[in-house]
Amino acid sequence: MMDFNKPGLTIAIIFFQAMLYAQEIRYDRVDFQQSPVWSEVLASARQTGKIIFLDGYTKWCRPCKKMDKEVFTQARVANYFNQKFINVKYDMEAGEGIDLKKRYGISAFPTYLFITGSGEAVHRILGAHTEGTVFLDYSKLADVPGQSYTDLQKRYRNGERNSELIFAYLKALRMAGELEKEKGIVDDYLKLMTADHFMDPAYWGIINAFLKDPASREFKILMENRNAIAEAIGQKEVDGKIYRVLETYIEQVMDFNNWGLLNKEEEKAVLEMIRNLESPRRNELFARALAAQHYRDGDYYDFAAVVDAMLNFNLLGNYENPDLLYIEYAGVMNKMAVDERLLKKALGWIESIDYKDLPQAEKTKYFKVKEALGGKL
Repeated sequence: MMDFNKPGLTIAIIFFQAMLYAQEIRYDRVDFQQSPVWSEVLASARQTGKIIFLDGYTKWCRPCKKMDKEVFTQARVANYFNQKFINVKYDMEAGEGIDLKKRYGISAFPTYLFITGSGEAVHRILGAHTEGTVFLDYSKLADVPGQSYTDLQKRYRNGERNSELIFAYLKALRMAGELEKEKGIVDDYLKLMTADHFMDPAYWGIINAFLKDPASREFKILMENRNAIAEAIGQKEVDGKIYRVLETYIEQVMDFNNWGLLNKEEEKAVLEMIRNLESPRRNELFARALAAQHYRDGDYYDFAAVVDAMLNFNLLGNYENPDLLYIEYAGVMNKMAVDERLLKKALGWIESIDYKDLPQAEKTKYFKVKEALGGKL
């Protein structure tokens, strides 16, 4: 009979069991159970004490397939998920997936839920997150006391308002796709801030991540106290935040995504703010913002005049790649304008570009826009 009290034998058995356990865990991809009986999944979670990771997908969902291909096949993701979670997949339009969709309020895909054995969803992620380790890092918080979505929500509802909690809760809301709730909390929190808060690194993280409105009181504080804030936080980071807010605003106007975002007086105030910005990018940002407003309002002659000025006075000299912007401007003019004079102007913008150094995708777009304009003249 074996003597299990011998230290060497005990160590060997433990090592052997560990080897067997390791062989059961896949490291090449997350090991999902496809549409298992939900009641049995809950029972397994109660028995093992593990959290259920539920992938709610549809067959037509491209971001779902992107996550399957690019994230769930990563060794570090597979290693963690296969050890820590019970991983299940359900088509939200078939079988038990239909009931789970209703039960957990799933309305967009993919939706990823982290659920306890009692059936409570404690953590939620909406959409595909394929960049870096964002998905893995945030998923790990499902099992960290005080850091899951529901724990952060409880802390906030109980009156906790320190900057660390606010930042974590806002991130949780963004990852869960609850943007309206996020906006309400951001607005209420930022309203309490003074210039001194902008100079405090603990608060700057929230400002940097969530301040978006160029017409807001808070953005005005940032612009008016830019140098003092830069001394405390860093010039590059502060300027980067200013540029991102303005860039996003300009892109929204060009894409017709800001209807009702700002009224005319607010737009004038933003333009004036840019005009007074002490930065090498001032002329570029001002011209782009003005052009975007003219384009959105259907003032195509004014839009064309601003783009002509960009070319004639090299106003985009500090822009990363002005040629790509001129292709975009010519493209939108091709879609919207019927006047021959405007079409000729747009063709002139295209012909000013040296297409030889363009990336292949942009080169293709260049020739497509040029051909379309030429066909109308």
